[in-house]
Amino acid sequence: MKYLPILLILLLFSCQQGAKNIKTPETGVEQLEAIEKQIDTLDTNQIPIQVESPLRPNETLILNKTYIDTLEFNDYNDDYDYRYLIGKKNGAEVSLVYNWDWFDNNDYNFLQGDVIEVQWKMDSISMPGDRESVAIAEIALDAKKIVSSKGPFQFLKRKNAYDEAVKDTISTIVINHSYLHNITPPEKAALAFVAYDIGNECEQGYDSEGNERVLWCRIVSALDLDHQCSDKQLNFLRKWFFKDAAAMDKPKRCPTIPNTATVQTTFDEILIQTDASKKTITVDYKVTGINMRESSSWHRSQTDVFKYDSEHIILLDSKKSDVSEDEISMNPDSPENIDPQNFAMALMEYILNEWKKKADYNNLTITFSSNILNIKGEDGFTLSNYDFNEMVINGTEDPQVIYLTIGNEGGGGGGNVVLEETYSLTVLDAEEFDIRHVETK
Repeated sequence: MKYLPILLILLLFSCQQGAKNIKTPETGVEQLEAIEKQIDTLDTNQIPIQVESPLRPNETLILNKTYIDTLEFNDYNDDYDYRYLIGKKNGAEVSLVYNWDWFDNNDYNFLQGDVIEVQWKMDSISMPGDRESVAIAEIALDAKKIVSSKGPFQFLKRKNAYDEAVKDTISTIVINHSYLHNITPPEKAALAFVAYDIGNECEQGYDSEGNERVLWCRIVSALDLDHQCSDKQLNFLRKWFFKDAAAMDKPKRCPTIPNTATVQTTFDEILIQTDASKKTITVDYKVTGINMRESSSWHRSQTDVFKYDSEHIILLDSKKSDVSEDEISMNPDSPENIDPQNFAMALMEYILNEWKKKADYNNLTITFSSNILNIKGEDGFTLSNYDFNEMVINGTEDPQVIYLTIGNEGGGGGGNVVLEETYSLTVLDAEEFDIRHVETK
């Protein structure tokens, strides 16, 4: 196994002091439905409790105080008990609970890349199913657009997300539904054309009447084109590409390859840009192919340029990159097939267990927020600060052993000392690891 040092980007967390299990949601959304309910917050009556937020990572905030910040909008996520506005602040992903109607109100119908101003506060919310359990979360009170996005828009990306069905973290397709809500018919046609013969998490199922076995694909469904090879999908392509003789060959041979196939392809990213003045649509996308029988994979990127008017579209140009090939391991217990987040969480637990051995452990204040583990003494002075955003993973000659290196600001004794700690992690299986301290320098 060969590794290059990589920057580990973890899921964002918003926690109360000492909490470690409250996760910011993933941004994958299947459908948009209006949710008529109020944000279920507890009555804190402006209690001046100091909290932290990735929106202002270097500032101690007051519970229930209103703040105003600008951020880059990414998407809405309505797939949880609370609805979330997802954006970026200083390059980091942030999420805020919101409670307004955006798909019928242009004032809140933001597009990816819009710069928006958000009024928000830190407040307590009750956890679903347990009103006695609370968490501290960022609550959006109002928002307005300051600068409109010029694109391109990221229609699709991949992200590691926890799948309740399989009880594991998997790589999954995430579709930007705020863009999808504003999509034009020609843009829909361009995306339908691109997704027609490339896998997009296609799963076997039954048609809407529950009779015929069909293939349901994420992009095809998101574009409201029914299942793969349905009359609705094929007729839509024929209608929009009727002037493009070459493109019309696609509906003649409809591929039905599920995501369980031995040989398959899938999208890693799709970007789309419309030039209204030139009447062109450019779709840039990255594709990965996998051959499980031969334990190999390949990667390529492609750019398709379409010319459109109000009633039809043609493929103007298509350029493909050279194909790069890799050998892959299908062993689920191999480090390269394990979510790096699991390594970080295992290391965090190891570090905390080491601190528990100290006599004054019960007097420490421990927080984990924005992927940073902070440990303060009884006097409030920071003893150690571990930033898991900067953790580096390196391989070794043993394919089951990796090195984890992380900075420790404070070095366990506080002050301005910054140490670099390295640990060895041996993969016993996909969920069990043996971690040992290697060196500190």
